[in-house]
Amino acid sequence: MDQSVLMAASDAFGLNCKWLTHIGGNVNDVYNYPAENSNPSRILRLTHKRWRNEDETAAELHFMNYLYDNGVSVPKILTSQAGRWVEPATNGYHACMFVKAPGHTPVGEDWNSNMVVNWGRLIGQMHILTQSYTPLENLNRRDWKQESWMDLRQLPQKEKIVCHRATELLTWLNTLPMCSKNYGLVHCDLHARNFFVTDEGALTAFDFDDSCYHWFAYDIAVILYSVMSKFNQQEGKRESLDDYMSLFLSSFLKGYQEIHHFDDWWLEAMPRFLKYRRLVVYNYLHQRYDWKTADKEKKVKWLSLKAEIEADESILTI
Repeated sequence: MDQSVLMAASDAFGLNCKWLTHIGGNVNDVYNYPAENSNPSRILRLTHKRWRNEDETAAELHFMNYLYDNGVSVPKILTSQAGRWVEPATNGYHACMFVKAPGHTPVGEDWNSNMVVNWGRLIGQMHILTQSYTPLENLNRRDWKQESWMDLRQLPQKEKIVCHRATELLTWLNTLPMCSKNYGLVHCDLHARNFFVTDEGALTAFDFDDSCYHWFAYDIAVILYSVMSKFNQQEGKRESLDDYMSLFLSSFLKGYQEIHHFDDWWLEAMPRFLKYRRLVVYNYLHQRYDWKTADKEKKVKWLSLKAEIEADESILTI
């Protein structure tokens, strides 16, 4: 990150640029700022207009603030020196800032039924609240079809079999019911790296940058797909994927259904939603990376996804 960008963002939020520590980010750049005086640890996020403009970020924060005000465990949004959520920096960047979520990224001992039940409760809270959410006038998040990486029509046309699979799924998606009880503004990326968990199992969700209008069932499919990917990367597995996911889904739905009704058709549709998620991940690889310069690990994943999609392999059979 150019130092001038960091200095502009720091000045806007009253921070000392030297205390910023880069902690990651995929399409954004995320920095940690330590607690000092009476202020808590904070997170400064920088976004380029190529990905999101200032209005889109403001719409994201408005939704987060609505959830926060209604008791959902999401970080508090902090305003700039000028009292704004979003501040322009330089070189096409803009910045926003949050109180750092309590806890840590889930590790081995955190992966228990208590955490998974709370995970289900958390997404259930979001789904029930989004039904009464009113966005700011002229500041709205996109529908999933407006997201290039989520719109499978953006796949390379030379991949004929992959495009055929995508067309089948898009045709199917267009048959699904769209009402406030099953469709709305959702997180759309609440995998285990996008929340922190405390030692007591309490969760705080963050990174709403992918939030868009989609089916609630897809919001859950994103979670299931990420959990399956994590399981498949483990060595020395003592159980099958189906057995593991059966236990996970049982705990997850226990928490979810304490808050929100889970329709039967969502479960029936889940295998196709998972296939759609796989294609979205594949589409993202095409848009984000260049095959010629991608590293070996990414190319292995790329080819594996392509083979699975073309063979139309089932992802979950429970």
